[in-house]
Amino acid sequence: MKRTMLIILVALLSLATLFAAETLEGNIIEIEKYGHALLDITIEEASQAGYDLGDTVNVVFSNGYTLEGIPYFSGYYVGVGEPVLRAYPGDTNIAVCVNFGRINEIAGVGVGDGVTITMDEKEGMIEEYELNSLEYSSDRADFRSNAQFANFREIYMGDIAAPGILYRSASPINNEHNRAHYANAFAEAAGINGVLNLADTNEDIESYIAADDFDSEYYASLYEDGKVLALGLSVDFLSDDFGNRLAAGIEELSELDPPYLIHCTEGKDRAGFVSALFECLLGGSYDEIVDDFMLSMANYYGVTEETDARKYQFIFENNIAAMLPVITGGEDPATADLSGAARSYLVAHGMSEEGVDRLVGKLTGSIHVN
Repeated sequence: MKRTMLIILVALLSLATLFAAETLEGNIIEIEKYGHALLDITIEEASQAGYDLGDTVNVVFSNGYTLEGIPYFSGYYVGVGEPVLRAYPGDTNIAVCVNFGRINEIAGVGVGDGVTITMDEKEGMIEEYELNSLEYSSDRADFRSNAQFANFREIYMGDIAAPGILYRSASPINNEHNRAHYANAFAEAAGINGVLNLADTNEDIESYIAADDFDSEYYASLYEDGKVLALGLSVDFLSDDFGNRLAAGIEELSELDPPYLIHCTEGKDRAGFVSALFECLLGGSYDEIVDDFMLSMANYYGVTEETDARKYQFIFENNIAAMLPVITGGEDPATADLSGAARSYLVAHGMSEEGVDRLVGKLTGSIHVN
């Protein structure tokens, strides 16, 4: 009996040693564009120290701000406003992030601040990770068409007057994911006349134009003509700053004539929210709006309700299901007056009633455009 207990104890100690992880200590070396805290700890170092995707960890910043039991994932597979320790495919270093939020503002941290990472639970969220991890490709050969690769499509629902007025896509100017050339070609073919660029600043756009791989002449011509409104928004659609800057940009867009293009970098998150806002305003149904948002997930990741119902449901709940209540002011989007809610959202964030009327008029055909 004693020998059996000794064997069990040794086995348990062996397992504990196997699952033990070293404490990681480092510093923030960059606050990324969207507020994520990039660390000087590499993904390889984290792996060698015993951390694997699907574990949960504790993160303590040098100012005392603490995150307990957060997942270590390869992407933002958490709910809106929830933290994650990110090991993004293709990146060298790990980062502390908040999905659709800015960890630097939430935690009050910046470049040079220290961080300590310890293990919370080995494989603490491995099932969630395996369920929700998504495969991403920037290779055109992995997609069935140029349109799917560029995530370019028309928005035509509700009271929109006719085809060829409103579009959404991945960026036609930022070639980070090799999609710019394709999106630019579609924008030119559609005769786009006004662009709502949610991701970039003017400085960003000018840097893309100066890049060696620049191949977006049509978009550049629109920019030079003052028809590209560069908002440089964060991904924090919950914040007043996001809403205020968005409303100001849409007010400016209403002064231009369609066809309009809405885009961010990939055309799925910020562009997904803003497309949904337009669709609500213009009389799209709840189901149409959800279907349009989820089409981007099918385009990028091949996830549909038919191919993987559980993964589809997770993406739905952590994205468009969280976005629409922001527009409706907390009312159930399935039953709310979506058009009235979208108007109220825009006006509450500073857009004039006249601007909303002008935008709606141009998109529904009640205002003549040249």
